Amino acid sequence: LFFTEHRSLNTEHCKQAREDYLFCLDRELDQGKTEEQASQSCRASFRTFQSACPASWVGHFIRKHSFERYKRVLAQQGVNIADDNALGGGKKD
Repeated sequence: LFFTEHRSLNTEHCKQAREDYLFCLDRELDQGKTEEQASQSCRASFRTFQSACPASWVGHFIRKHSFERYKRVLAQQGVNIADDNALGGGKKD
């Protein structure tokens, strides 16, 4: 029982650290900062995220967030992301 409670607590800590970091990153990027500038501004929350979550999760969450943000930008530009060609999934002759 203790292991399950401990694991759940760690998962919640990881989830909160992830949300805090991604919120910071989005806030900075939405203000027009570059990826590098945003990363620099969110360095402290990234360190917390890194220490709270397994390394494989950190990489996964960052890739997923970047791709979701990319899709939002495309949608804002009027690109139909359901179209296979929009994301490079189209067949090449």
